[in-house]
Amino acid sequence: MSMNIKLNTQDLETIPVKICRVLREAIIKGEFLPGERLIQDELAKSLGVSRMPIREAIKQLEAEGYVTLEPHKGAIVREFSVKEIEELYFLRSKFEPLAIKESLKFINSNTIQQLENLNDEMNLSKEVSKFIELNILFHNLLIKDCPWEKLNSFIKNLWTGFPQQTPHLLPDQIEVSKQEHKDMVEAIKNNNHQLVCDIMEKHIIRAGNQVIENIKNNK
Repeated sequence: MSMNIKLNTQDLETIPVKICRVLREAIIKGEFLPGERLIQDELAKSLGVSRMPIREAIKQLEAEGYVTLEPHKGAIVREFSVKEIEELYFLRSKFEPLAIKESLKFINSNTIQQLENLNDEMNLSKEVSKFIELNILFHNLLIKDCPWEKLNSFIKNLWTGFPQQTPHLLPDQIEVSKQEHKDMVEAIKNNNHQLVCDIMEKHIIRAGNQVIENIKNNK
């Protein structure tokens, strides 16, 4: 088992959330391989914590689809199939623009300013983890006023886990994402809501294609 992981104790996240984030990133980066066991005692010793927050983090990773819990084996890192990734990004490319279209009907100057601020922060960000955090906020803000609760629920399920973390797999695509975010904000300011939806659809499809290519190249 690879143990090249660190726990940053300087932020405000709870210990289980920190551990979950660290393990999630390690899985995505390949520090834990598909089929590998996450041994609680080893992780607790490596991260300097008790087994309880490790157990909580592993339960969350199971809910997100990163691990499966098997009898007598514990948590096993699972592999995301190309078919699964294709379906996930296709659905996102259809659902998110639809939610944005409905959300933008209620957008105000305060939300536009928040989007601009997030875009500025992303442009200044040098760390992938920080970009991911801001990217999540950006996407959530775009759909926050969508009144269709079932649609919002579908998107939330699609976003759980893997999609939020893909910049770890595609760090060279971050600059492209930043430009697409900027284009979306400009389209909103110009009241061109259809263009925002079109950019988002292409944004998601591009990311999905890159993730699939990455997975195929690393097999």
